[in-house]
Amino acid sequence: MNAPDSPPPGRLEHRAAEIDAAVRRAAARFTEVPVTETVILRLLVLLGREVAAMLEQALRPQGLNETDFRTLMMLFSQPDGVAHPSDLCAFVAQSPANMTRVADGLYERGLITRVASEEDRRRTILRITPSGEKLALSLLPQINAHTRAMFENMPRSQCNALLEQLHALIVQVDRRTEPASESAALSRPESANP
Repeated sequence: MNAPDSPPPGRLEHRAAEIDAAVRRAAARFTEVPVTETVILRLLVLLGREVAAMLEQALRPQGLNETDFRTLMMLFSQPDGVAHPSDLCAFVAQSPANMTRVADGLYERGLITRVASEEDRRRTILRITPSGEKLALSLLPQINAHTRAMFENMPRSQCNALLEQLHALIVQVDRRTEPASESAALSRPESANP
């Protein structure tokens, strides 16, 4: 029950309560379910989708989606405004084929340039253009306002604690996924290793 002065639960609060209840029902049928941890992961996914949708809505008037924006911001953040598509794939969590599509769209709009690398003609160099920088600079105040609004009622100490906890969770996920990557690399034939 809400306190007398608190607003009624919002859509996401309602969805979070549904997730919590569903996980608890599953745990009642299978007692090995780690309830707290499962709810945390489900809420992270819910929150990630909602934040991505909010970002998409803010970017839509500029003809960008979240991936376009993250790609543009990655280039904007580089001291020389340059990156290789393969570097961007990891940052924006896209496959090489999709990264090519994203780069094509940004190139067609004049927001980036593409040239072959002088060191390795098989590699492409992407560079943000002055138009791309101008667009990034025009979008940042709006995106930053959304970000600040999401955290406005959370004390700085809680923000820092949450950041620290997320980093710790990332380390744990890395530890769970790295052995598979390392064993796959070790099982490759020698000819496959550079």
